[in-house]
Amino acid sequence: MKPPQAFHDFTLQFHQDLDVVYPDWGSDSPTARHDIYESFRGRYGDQAVHELNAFFDRLLSDEHVDLEDLWFKESKADWVISSEGIRRLFKDFQVWVSSLR
Repeated sequence: MKPPQAFHDFTLQFHQDLDVVYPDWGSDSPTARHDIYESFRGRYGDQAVHELNAFFDRLLSDEHVDLEDLWFKESKADWVISSEGIRRLFKDFQVWVSSLR
């Protein structure tokens, strides 16, 4: 499954902003990553947010997709994240998108 450009943009920005701009991004707070998502939205627009959300929806609904493999091959981030962590991130992003409506 070929990721859209929004996925590449998101993972690149996510990686660049993580520890410097958003040091608490990994906390269990339900809004810990919302500033990252808002920054992505501000930089790339609502269309990219919806494109990324639709891509995450397809990924999460396919039980045969290897999220770790996809992350390592297609992500612009160069840090390691587990399959559970990727799934949590994608679901968290989707919850945030649903709050925009």
